[in-house]
Amino acid sequence: MEGLFLPDYFDIHRILEKLSTVGATSAKILNEGYRKLLLEEAESYTYKPEDKVVGTGDKIVRQQMSSFEDFTGDSKYILLKHSFQSLLDEYLTLIEPYPFETRLTFNSAVLQRYEKGSIGITPHRDGLSYINLVCLFIVEGRGRFFVCSDRSGRDSNEIDASPGNVILMRAPGFLYSKDRPFHYVNDIQERRYVFGLRQKRF
Repeated sequence: MEGLFLPDYFDIHRILEKLSTVGATSAKILNEGYRKLLLEEAESYTYKPEDKVVGTGDKIVRQQMSSFEDFTGDSKYILLKHSFQSLLDEYLTLIEPYPFETRLTFNSAVLQRYEKGSIGITPHRDGLSYINLVCLFIVEGRGRFFVCSDRSGRDSNEIDASPGNVILMRAPGFLYSKDRPFHYVNDIQERRYVFGLRQKRF
């Protein structure tokens, strides 16, 4: 893991406290050299546009992004996934009781690209199939990330989405809760790449 992360900025106790009270938090994590290697790889992929509108009725979500998830075994993103899993496993041995209902195991990895001027994604909650913890690594690009109380964006709380940071957000199973924070992304000021790690329930 040496050369990938900046562990001095990663305070697991502060992170868990923020997840409990705010629903999400952010920490500087990526070594700058490794972040640039991730960006170089991200720029080499062909992305699939996501549907611009998902959901129905009062649960409609609007978004402008594309995604890639067909990583090969030698991808730097797969190395990031395994290394970050190991880092969290190491930190979580220090926590009593264990903060997740089941063992935290990332089994979903998706790279998203937002173009400059994109609307981002309107307030929504992640699907019920995702549990425990969501981790979003900001590889490149300026945009703003918020958690809020509902689909109108009420009580918005901005989370630092600077390149090199990881945003961590609670999901059902954190502290045995079923809470899924509403969140949204806007103000995409330049092309933005975000790598998401999630745990999908099977």
